[in-house]
Amino acid sequence: MKRQSHFNREFYQDNKKGYWISIDYPRIRAHRWVWINNHGNIPKGYHIHHKDKDKSNNDISNLELIEASKHLRDHMTLERRKKASEWAAKIRPLTKKWHNSEEGIAWHKYHALKFNFGKWDFKNINCKVCKINFTPKTHHQEFCSNNCKSQWRRLSGLDDIKRICEGCKNEFTANKYTKTRFCTKKCRYI
Repeated sequence: MKRQSHFNREFYQDNKKGYWISIDYPRIRAHRWVWINNHGNIPKGYHIHHKDKDKSNNDISNLELIEASKHLRDHMTLERRKKASEWAAKIRPLTKKWHNSEEGIAWHKYHALKFNFGKWDFKNINCKVCKINFTPKTHHQEFCSNNCKSQWRRLSGLDDIKRICEGCKNEFTANKYTKTRFCTKKCRYI
């Protein structure tokens, strides 16, 4: 069996994934151990990347600290994306079944109580539109009412689309939720 030694620890190669893993406990991959011994702990949300993509080259000059999301994105090949999609399609019905089972419902109830779900104490905030001070019902609520939310969406142009006027045949901007067919009142009576 091939072995590597780094900072007084022995590592063997995992034939399935190709990484070098410590022989003793707690188990750790060689590239992570080398990084920790040279630079300290790895911050949450970061990975250690092999620059030359060779998992056997655990020299510190070949390792870099990068954001986990970027690291995963860089390694997501079309083949991996296809496998992930197939796996998700395979397990989706099983997860739905489990969540609706007695065990799944009990798990959700337990965690809802454990994390005080739905009983947070929200601080008053000002509505983004009318500036009235109110107590939100959820952590992401920004408006005191649906009217204010709708007004904000209209003013921001978030729902605007391009349409062709039925009167003058020119392009105009309208809210996608309206039935407006003409760019002006004048065009309506042509």
